[in-house]
Amino acid sequence: MSRPLRVLLLCDRLDIAGGVERFVCTLANHLAGEGLDVAVGSVATPRAAVRYPLGSAVRVLAGNDALPQHEAHSRLGRAWQLLRTQWRIGRTLSRLIRNDRPDVVLLNGLTTACSVLLFSGRFASRIVCCDHNHFAARSRLWQRLRAWLYPRVAAVVSLTQADAPRFRAINPRTEVIYNCSALQADSPAAPAQPIVLAVGRHVVQKGFDLLLRAWAEVARQMPEARLRIVGDGPLRSEHEALAVHLGVVGSIEWQAPTPQIEQRYREAAVFVLPSRYEGMPLALLEAQALGVPAVAFDCPTGPSEILTAETGRLIPAGDTSALAAGLVELLSSVSLRADMGRAAIARSRAVFSPQEHERRWTALLREVGVKQAYSQAVAT
Repeated sequence: MSRPLRVLLLCDRLDIAGGVERFVCTLANHLAGEGLDVAVGSVATPRAAVRYPLGSAVRVLAGNDALPQHEAHSRLGRAWQLLRTQWRIGRTLSRLIRNDRPDVVLLNGLTTACSVLLFSGRFASRIVCCDHNHFAARSRLWQRLRAWLYPRVAAVVSLTQADAPRFRAINPRTEVIYNCSALQADSPAAPAQPIVLAVGRHVVQKGFDLLLRAWAEVARQMPEARLRIVGDGPLRSEHEALAVHLGVVGSIEWQAPTPQIEQRYREAAVFVLPSRYEGMPLALLEAQALGVPAVAFDCPTGPSEILTAETGRLIPAGDTSALAAGLVELLSSVSLRADMGRAAIARSRAVFSPQEHERRWTALLREVGVKQAYSQAVAT
């Protein structure tokens, strides 16, 4: 090709601190560094409001629509709000595709992908979809839409081996590309303070209510331990109220998302992931890459492909007593944490290498984009 390949990465918003948003910005920076013409797009996030760093070579496209800031109260109201929201997302992001005319488009998130495909089916041959969650995380309606729409797209990316067969049953052009951590360390920090770290948005998926119930057991056994939760979200006030009800508010630190998240990991003796479901949890990958031993629910999907007995503890999903026991075990042994931290760094480098992650994403998007550009050239 005589011009750089044009790549457009889309998600509904880029102004919040989340794994998908960080992934989009990180991948965009890498692709731009590879010489591609890269843009990121959202419904209404201008460059100044993008939460994660973007290089000057990355173009930022934003529609002029707005997403609702508060959830409707009634069931009918929520259903109507969801319909309107997804219609706005599909319409706005499809307009960005039409106006920018990229060679390849990456749609991030199942609901976003389906909404865009309903408006932009004619662009399917240049579209790659990545759900960023486990296969059955959404309702049957979204799963049926995926089964109808995803066979048309150029490729699908599964973040886990567990979900790959189900995606391949819909679209044989499915690749598994693990998430990775941009944060890296040569050795564990080994902090002296018994701090347990949780990172994520205050939403039902992340299971912070389950963590707080487990923490009540930990605090009774180890009153010197501290729980630090870094994140924002609509359920934060409910979680703070639950901490008061459980009598553990004095042992918990509530912190907003921070650009200095690496320092928070290094200050933690143990990382905890209490999620009800995931895709391939970036926070757990970051903790492991920095040598922080972890305790995580064996939720669908991701933790079982990240953690081993040498790097942390995998707990039956939803079992708060077992979660508490796992945290107490790790907090009680400095030597165990040190051994797990070293093993976590070694496993992260061997299995979740940023270089391999970037290489595979770049190769896939190049393949789809070059094929589309060639088809256009032949047609004209």
